Amino acid sequence: MNNEPVAWMLLGLEDRKPKLINLQVIEHLEGTWIPLYTHPAKTLTDDVVNELWAESQEDGIAMQQGFTTQQHYFAYLILRKASEK
Repeated sequence: MNNEPVAWMLLGLEDRKPKLINLQVIEHLEGTWIPLYTHPAKTLTDDVVNELWAESQEDGIAMQQGFTTQQHYFAYLILRKASEK
């Protein structure tokens, strides 16, 4: 995993509002520089996605959970599963 910053945020001295700046102009600006990092995306196996799809297609479960469509419920299940540790 590459642990280099993907961008830098400049906390300006005048207005204290964050700004995104590319690496080519860093040396020309003064202020407090904050490195920004990313992390690898979590992936789900095809089997897990298929299981979640099947779960989202169960009769009436999306509506019972308060979703307007099964597709919205499926998206919720995917996001919830991907956020698990």
